[in-house]
Amino acid sequence: MRVIQSLQRRAGFARTDLTVAIGLVVLGTGLFLPKLQAKRTDAAKIQCQENLRKIGQASLEFEKAQGGFPPRRAGFNDGSGYGGWGSYLLPHLGETELAKKYNLKLDFFDPGNKVVSETQLKTFLCPAAPTKRSIMIQAQSSAKTDNPDKDSVWTINAGVSDYITSNGILAPRTGYGMNANATDQMLGNQRQAMADNVFTPISKITDGLSCTILVIEQAGRPEVWRAGKKQEVNNQFGAAANARGTWAGWGSIAFGPSGPDGIAPAKGDVTDCSVNCNNWFGIYGFHEAGANILLCDGSVRFVGKKLDPLTFIYLTLRDDGHLLSPTDY
Repeated sequence: MRVIQSLQRRAGFARTDLTVAIGLVVLGTGLFLPKLQAKRTDAAKIQCQENLRKIGQASLEFEKAQGGFPPRRAGFNDGSGYGGWGSYLLPHLGETELAKKYNLKLDFFDPGNKVVSETQLKTFLCPAAPTKRSIMIQAQSSAKTDNPDKDSVWTINAGVSDYITSNGILAPRTGYGMNANATDQMLGNQRQAMADNVFTPISKITDGLSCTILVIEQAGRPEVWRAGKKQEVNNQFGAAANARGTWAGWGSIAFGPSGPDGIAPAKGDVTDCSVNCNNWFGIYGFHEAGANILLCDGSVRFVGKKLDPLTFIYLTLRDDGHLLSPTDY
């Protein structure tokens, strides 16, 4: 009898010890997991910034070698294929073999460029953004490419880019928009750090390299994100050749603030939003409290709600005469 009672007491102690141990494990996990998640979040943000630094360094190397920053969009009427700044930077990003295989005289969606354009390059992907994305392109060869077949429809699933440059500004006509001299909604289509079909020398950036945006984070395409919420509709361009969000394709879109919900157009008032409200024409990242921008001197800045829409406009224009300091944004 005493032996049985002794065994029961030991079993009781064992169960108590086990309960305490489980409690400590749960408590420890509760304390550890948030720290682990924070480290992962910080690592994604740092890697995203490092990607932009690489792009900035590559752009400056290209400018030095070619006399200007690469074209944001190519393939209008200059004899080159549809493409953008990403394909021009390949040799300066350490992608020598891909650069050798890529033919600038063909469209990025052409069968001759299919393998390269479908390659997903880590430099163009922010690790904080949704994964497993591609953009389907279905289009015929553009008019002046080297491919004589202008009738066939070519299809690729292009690798995506979470970074983009500007080809104008969608500025409101009222409020702060008046201070930006916005005579119409599309402001300064040819006044950015990159231009169409040509190499833009840094001498044209008269506001200063550290005061002018080269590339912004605009992550998540072809998914549509507004104010942290994924929308039902994807990719406003469909499968068109001019679809944005591919690293090899057209690499620019009009920048502009939106309403705070990311849906309404900017009104020119204090509620307008430049950062993390819309990933179609604003700065947008999947980081807490902000997103990244790359300036023409190769530096990267993390910006949040402090970046007011008018400053966003000034940063986008290369020659508006507003010299900004880092404390302005």
